[in-house]
Amino acid sequence: MTQLNIELVLGREVRSRDGKRLGHIEAIHLARDGDSLFISEFHIGPDALLERLAVGLLPQWLREVVHRRNQSRRHRLAWDQMDLSDPRHPRLICDEAQLIKHAHAGDDRA
Repeated sequence: MTQLNIELVLGREVRSRDGKRLGHIEAIHLARDGDSLFISEFHIGPDALLERLAVGLLPQWLREVVHRRNQSRRHRLAWDQMDLSDPRHPRLICDEAQLIKHAHAGDDRA
C-alpha cells in the first residue's frame, strides 16, 4: 500500500501527458475500506475550487451560473488516472477524453 501526504498534492497544478495545463487539485475525495482510507478521486479546475470553498452555501441559481460558465474546465480524476510518483508535479496518465466530466450543478457530490 502506498501512502501519500495530502498536503503535498493539494493545490498542485496537474498537467496532461503532453504537458498541457489542466488545473489545480482543489479537492481530494476519500473512501473507506474497513479501517483504511483511500483516494477515490481528485477534483481539479475552477469548479473544484468553488466546491472546496463550500459553494453549497450559495443559492442554487448562482451555483448553476458558475457551473455553466466553467463547464468545460471541470474534471474529476479517478485515483488511477494520475501519476503521483512526484507529488509536487502530478501528471495525467490517461488521455483527456477519459476524464470524468460533470455537466451541471445537480451532479452527485461525495
